[in-house]
Amino acid sequence: MRRIVLEDYGKLAKQDHAEGIGEAKPGMVKIRVTACSVCGSDIALYRGKRALESEKYFGHEFTGVVTDAGDGANGIREGMRVATEVYRACGRCWYCRNGLPSYCKSMNDAFLPGGFAEETMVLNTEENSFITPIPDELDDVTASLLEPVNCSYQVALKAGITPGQKVAVIGMGSMGFITSRILQEIGAGLVVGIVNKPSRLEKVRQIGFMDAIDSSEENWKDQVREVFGEMGPDVVVELSGNLTAFQNALTIVRPGGRIVVGSVYTGYADNVELRPVMRKELTIVGAKGPYPNLNSDGTSASLDMLMKIREDLRKIVSVYSYEDGIRGFEDMMTGKVIKTVITF
Repeated sequence: MRRIVLEDYGKLAKQDHAEGIGEAKPGMVKIRVTACSVCGSDIALYRGKRALESEKYFGHEFTGVVTDAGDGANGIREGMRVATEVYRACGRCWYCRNGLPSYCKSMNDAFLPGGFAEETMVLNTEENSFITPIPDELDDVTASLLEPVNCSYQVALKAGITPGQKVAVIGMGSMGFITSRILQEIGAGLVVGIVNKPSRLEKVRQIGFMDAIDSSEENWKDQVREVFGEMGPDVVVELSGNLTAFQNALTIVRPGGRIVVGSVYTGYADNVELRPVMRKELTIVGAKGPYPNLNSDGTSASLDMLMKIREDLRKIVSVYSYEDGIRGFEDMMTGKVIKTVITF
């Protein structure tokens, strides 16, 4: 089979004749991958910000066709089109019992070798499942966004907005765009991105479903007050993973406001002024996806959300074939594109 592998930090390679994965192991299903999108965590792994020796998979945002349904848990059948997300958690472990089902099962237990390959195994048991069936009207490329929509949905829910509230989203990578669009869908009165370079400002405006402010401009805080009012936004969502951005969130959010941290920081916050936390009586919450957000009938709420906003989300996607897959990684890392999807 064909695979894109991370041989070492900073070293991607194509394997045109990689060994197949064989029969599906107990508790797993076998999937023929049709499209896999590049996550920020894949890029963090490439750059050495995550430990390569502890990662058993590469690529987790994908869609494909079930070729071996295993024991058929959760109604999964051979020939079914599916996409990845945390669909089922056990409900009995400490994490589930304490409202943290996103910690129930590690992705290292869920994917082998992962979605940057023509075939992979995915965990699917009665207790834990990382796949959701998708409808015929959802194409493979857009379906590969289900997992990031799942994560972004959790971030948006943690924002706890009431209808009409105003939100600033810092960090307009793919998660920033997806989270912003979900916030609009669930009732935010205004969502504006905060970016740190003119090229990304232009990209946000080209895509067209929101506006942005460039924080590299000297008067950017004046622009924030002009857009959100003198007190600032009700909620700030921080998705850049940059400590300066976290400081900016503390600065611009209104008194009594809320900051949602949905990004991963890799440094210590030695130079962050924390006085606003007390002075403004701020609420700061973390949001870790993927999370099994389900409807009352047990179907995927994240899939429903993706179906509602899929036309806008396709605007952030750039599609690359397997042959050009490494270039797709490079283009996303340099900021040339927002979200790379590789097709097999």
